[in-house]
Amino acid sequence: MHNIRSKMSIRCQLAAICALAASVAGGLGHAGEPGADAARLASQEAGLRMLLAPTGATVVHGESAVELHIPIRLAFVADRAELLPAGTAMLDAVARSLREYKRTQVVVAVYTDAIGDSESNRQQAQARAGVVVAYLQIKGVAPERLVARGVGEAEQLPAPNTPEGRDLNRRLEMTITALSS
Repeated sequence: MHNIRSKMSIRCQLAAICALAASVAGGLGHAGEPGADAARLASQEAGLRMLLAPTGATVVHGESAVELHIPIRLAFVADRAELLPAGTAMLDAVARSLREYKRTQVVVAVYTDAIGDSESNRQQAQARAGVVVAYLQIKGVAPERLVARGVGEAEQLPAPNTPEGRDLNRRLEMTITALSS
């Protein structure tokens, strides 16, 4: 257990160093300054990595966005639009970051596997995306920064038709982008 805590402590320190380096290199100054948006996103990514490291969520930095990938089984009660305690803990961390970095917009997209009726899957995905957006609003994130998108089974990942493959397609993704100046 001590070894795991040491590794987590090292990861947290590295994330903090990365955030500091991004702020120094990119000049986290005023909106509209060259590199300011990219630097803020890099800093936000580092903070999210640190906050979400122990949860099973992954944080990916794209060219102009930060993406959070959360398996549905970690966030929601099976077959329902009801958050699990682990899901609320993850969303609490996301909300904390979004309150700190106010010049961002978030698209919350929920996906399902291809089992069952496609319209029912889309409706369940939309309901779950709505629950996430409502939760983030309750936690202080401005509604105009949030978009709920229930994708359902429309955008499947290339995964085998196995329980593990279906689990990969049942996911919650949050795409965080900088707001235009």
